[in-house]
Amino acid sequence: MTIATSPASVRLRRLALALAPVLAVILALGLAEFLQARGALPVVIPAPSAVWADAVKNPAVVTRHLTPTVLKALTGYAIAAGIALLAAAVASMVVVLRAPIYNLGVGLHSVPLIATTPLLALWLGTGPPTHVLVAALACYFPMLVGAMQGFRAVERTRLELFHTLSASPLQQLRYLVIPSALPYLFAGFKIAAPSAVLGTITAEWAGAELGLGALMLYALGAFDINKVWLSVVLACGLSAAAYAFWALAERLVIYWESSTELKD
Repeated sequence: MTIATSPASVRLRRLALALAPVLAVILALGLAEFLQARGALPVVIPAPSAVWADAVKNPAVVTRHLTPTVLKALTGYAIAAGIALLAAAVASMVVVLRAPIYNLGVGLHSVPLIATTPLLALWLGTGPPTHVLVAALACYFPMLVGAMQGFRAVERTRLELFHTLSASPLQQLRYLVIPSALPYLFAGFKIAAPSAVLGTITAEWAGAELGLGALMLYALGAFDINKVWLSVVLACGLSAAAYAFWALAERLVIYWESSTELKD
């Protein structure tokens, strides 16, 4: 027996779930501000207001370093997504290639980025191509796994029904394969988005002139605590925004799951 849930209560529950992380961050910032004002925190943990004041005083520093990281992360993410979707499609059509494609993805993912980046910097230099490549390597595997599982998620009974109705391959792809694969694809996209940011920042540690990774190194070298924390906050915010983008897109695209939730 199921209990009907009103749309208002469902929306209220969603709002509470969305606001919970925001309230937790606000509470943590307020606690840090209070403890720093009382001298209860070490000097390496500044007051959030001091970090904010430093960012407001030098907004050009934020934009100058944030923009390159965003562009390189997006480029690497797009390249990895294209390759992952193509590889998963090939694996779903050619069974003999399924294991090699998956094992290659596992091998690439098992190599630590902190070890891969210096080697790529030696071979390709420390410019943006290396940063984009590291970002693509960082986010490739989650999207590959999601796509491979998604393309195999079609129920056999539904596939037989489409054959019975003489549906064309394009119709099967549009109305059956892609809708069945969407939850798995979005799961991979969400996990991979913060990884692209992390990969870009890691690559920028290897001699980049601009980017959040470079800002971190410069601030550490100058022992500028405020800018160190500013770069960390920007990196966390960028990763959270990347994840939130795909979470929102999933909510909008997979609308039938929302309808099911309203009926539960």
